[in-house]
Amino acid sequence: MGALSGSNASIVIPSVNGAKMALTEWSAENEDCDIKLQEFDTEGDPAKATPAATQMATNEDFLGVIGGAFSGETRATKGIFDDAGLTMISQSATATDLTLEDPASVFHRVIGYDDVQGVAIANYLREVLQAKKIFVVDDSTAYGEPLANTVKTELGDLVADSDKTQEGQTDFAAVVSKVEAAAPDAVFYAGYAAEAGPFLKQLRDAGVEEPFVGGDGLYGADFPKAAGAASEGAIVTCPCLPAEEAGGTFAADYEAEYGEAPGAYAAEGYDAMNIFLAAFADGARDREAVEKFVDAYEGQGLTKTYKFDEKGDVAEENVVIWAYKVTDGALVADQEVPK
Repeated sequence: MGALSGSNASIVIPSVNGAKMALTEWSAENEDCDIKLQEFDTEGDPAKATPAATQMATNEDFLGVIGGAFSGETRATKGIFDDAGLTMISQSATATDLTLEDPASVFHRVIGYDDVQGVAIANYLREVLQAKKIFVVDDSTAYGEPLANTVKTELGDLVADSDKTQEGQTDFAAVVSKVEAAAPDAVFYAGYAAEAGPFLKQLRDAGVEEPFVGGDGLYGADFPKAAGAASEGAIVTCPCLPAEEAGGTFAADYEAEYGEAPGAYAAEGYDAMNIFLAAFADGARDREAVEKFVDAYEGQGLTKTYKFDEKGDVAEENVVIWAYKVTDGALVADQEVPK
């Protein structure tokens, strides 16, 4: 369940492909067990995710959900899934409050949350870029605003100023002017590609050439596509492991299957599916059994060692944060960022 179309789909589709790969591999070895992966395209919109969640929750054939992919749609639907006892494993919803402030017993995620990512982003800005004056922008969403707040808290007096954008915004002249007035050493943007792309382009058109850093909401082909040449050299952080670092043949197998290198959260989608498949292999045939299995699950995935705590998170020490740099129009793994 997630944005399978629209201006931010590149953040989600690779993880769907990773899940499909896991299911294909498993099904080839378990021909007597018929498991289907059904896709629900929400475009990342909580309003569109809610009826999809209700459809799944009220149909007992559904035994698990990979998603929600975005934090806003997850916040809007996890109560529906919780009431139905339908287990969720999100590959990419990172908002901290989903587990730490308002947990749902069925919700789990295979990535770190934004308090961890925010600290790493602040470390990158302060230690790697050695920026002394940083301008912070967020898109006012359930994902972007709290991530920006964490970064600002961590940076303290290094924050020169901050501002907000809105979903669907196309004219960023007022924000750009505020950035120019602050004369920062770096700009951090917490939000999604649909707005970050044109914002960065308008920054560069205005002559603002300082380093641009974004959170994992920009981790996908949609961001460099939206920003064009202005995105070159931009940094995107993500609590996800580069597929080539995952070991084994996953990266090569993915490229052979889909004709391109694994993108955002592809390996995490693969891991999420394999946890559900392990539940079925263990004999789980209803929602209660799946939930019990996932709650107690311990195992090594492509990206990390998994064991969910009582709120559905993986251990912080197993979470990695990477910086990816836009190079020739593509996001390329640059370096691991200290948490």
